[in-house]
Amino acid sequence: MSAVTVSHNLIGRVLNQDLYSNTGVLLLPKTTVLTENHIRLLRNQQIRSVYVSDEVWSEGDGEAISNQLFGLELDQESVTSYLEAMEDTRRLFESVQLEKMPRLEEFTQAFQRVAVSTEKRMSLFRSLYVLEGADSYTYRHSINVGILSTLIARLLKWKEERTRVMGAAGFLHDIGKMQVPKEILLKPGQLTEQEFNEMKKHTIYGYEMINQMEGSCETLKLCALLHHERLDGSGYPEGRTEEEIPIESQVLAVADIFDAICSDRVYKSRTSPFEAAQQMWKLACDGLISIEIVSVFVHYIAQLYVGSKARLNNGEEVEIILIHKDEPMRPLVRRAQEFIDLRNHRQLMIEKMIG
Repeated sequence: MSAVTVSHNLIGRVLNQDLYSNTGVLLLPKTTVLTENHIRLLRNQQIRSVYVSDEVWSEGDGEAISNQLFGLELDQESVTSYLEAMEDTRRLFESVQLEKMPRLEEFTQAFQRVAVSTEKRMSLFRSLYVLEGADSYTYRHSINVGILSTLIARLLKWKEERTRVMGAAGFLHDIGKMQVPKEILLKPGQLTEQEFNEMKKHTIYGYEMINQMEGSCETLKLCALLHHERLDGSGYPEGRTEEEIPIESQVLAVADIFDAICSDRVYKSRTSPFEAAQQMWKLACDGLISIEIVSVFVHYIAQLYVGSKARLNNGEEVEIILIHKDEPMRPLVRRAQEFIDLRNHRQLMIEKMIG
């Protein structure tokens, strides 16, 4: 084991030893996953080199997502707004890791710009589920769930202030993951029972962290705590049922599940919004999530993809032509000059969006 020079190349690397200042103060404990803020701290302390393990646990630097977004036919303002929000999210979440809790206003400002931009230009929203790879997933997931939570609140005709709070709740719902060890958060394989139990604590960590924020409110705290609760009592951390779960947390659960299914993660490939809707409808019918919220959301989302290109599970590329009211998850599609009604071809499904 040898010392490695302090530079941005250390981002994502894991400390192999406790790191102390020249005066003997513990700066960073062993197993810390180094971030940009950590590099800045080390340089401020005039530390030239550190000992790191060979493992790399990194969210990525956002370059892969930037390249994909700029390669799509989107207006530059929308893309820039989203990428700036992604970097702001990274910076704020890394500050939390260093126990420097930003004010709530800093989080809401980072999110509101992209929320407004997305509402004006839904083409950016549609394109989010074409992106490939898990680069910066935690940060993108926070933004996406904030956007989706705002959208659902509007579909439910909530007042403007309540809608804004819902967007902030979605943006902050997973902030507790910043206290989950990176080797668990970014593990590419299935978690052990012990690792999953640690992962589930992110809901409690999130509640505690938001509680420390200047300007926080009860809705934000409860959404972080309860977004994995399910109506039948099978969720966590408290096993609440039905009316014990605030409606805001139920909205957030729908947004969270949808984005997770539609996005590539380190341990799972994405599927299409149509397949996500199918899975969510089953969860609703099984009594886990609100069927009223899912119904409104699914019908709206499906309509957004009329004219989009998709790939079926048999590998064929199609264009989505018409959304059926009775089965929005199984639209009419066009393959070359042939129309296919997916209601009549149950073996076929929209596997991925491609444009």
